[in-house]
Amino acid sequence: MPTWELTERQIYKLLKHPYQINKAIVEDMTSAYLEFVEELFTYLNESNDNKKIIRKLNTAQIEFATIKAFEESLPTENNKLKIVFLDKLISLVEKELELLYRQMEHPKFFINIESEWKSPIYVNSEEIKLIDIMELACGFYYLINGLLRVDNKELHLIDITRLFEKTFNITLGDIYKKEEAVIKRKPQKITNFLDRLKIAIIQKSIEQGYNLQTDFSKLNP
Repeated sequence: MPTWELTERQIYKLLKHPYQINKAIVEDMTSAYLEFVEELFTYLNESNDNKKIIRKLNTAQIEFATIKAFEESLPTENNKLKIVFLDKLISLVEKELELLYRQMEHPKFFINIESEWKSPIYVNSEEIKLIDIMELACGFYYLINGLLRVDNKELHLIDITRLFEKTFNITLGDIYKKEEAVIKRKPQKITNFLDRLKIAIIQKSIEQGYNLQTDFSKLNP
């Protein structure tokens, strides 16, 4: 589980520490700010616990606002740089909170199938071939209005095949050649894999005590 603690961030330590303005301090603050942004984005991208994220961002916002109020109560030439960075940090946290709330309210607009999500499922190549997966993809694609895109754009075969590739950790290669290989098969073999799935489901139904009169001789592909 990703972790992120504000008090461990270098920018927080610099903002809490009194110092005299010099070139080295300016460079340290700039570097620490950029590091903070990068680490925060990494944490936000990797964490799935929205409640925990919101609490951490709220805490950061309160901490930065408190430091800023203290610095503004005792204005000196030395704390102007701190206030500049505090304003940037507070604004950043506010924007990330706003983005998170929008994502929670309208999740479908934040779906990204090209993300770093890694499926835990692999295909047993001895049981299921790539052409079998392509058969499934074609079936979904040919079923008019069976699948729709959340952005209401036209759905293409490649949209579906990418989902299968990502789900089963496979690469289908030239999908249009594989599509042709599916649909040009002989009639008794054209839905070979779908027929196997059908039999597997019926077999499970029989094992559970249903459809006991099923004649499997009529189901074999």
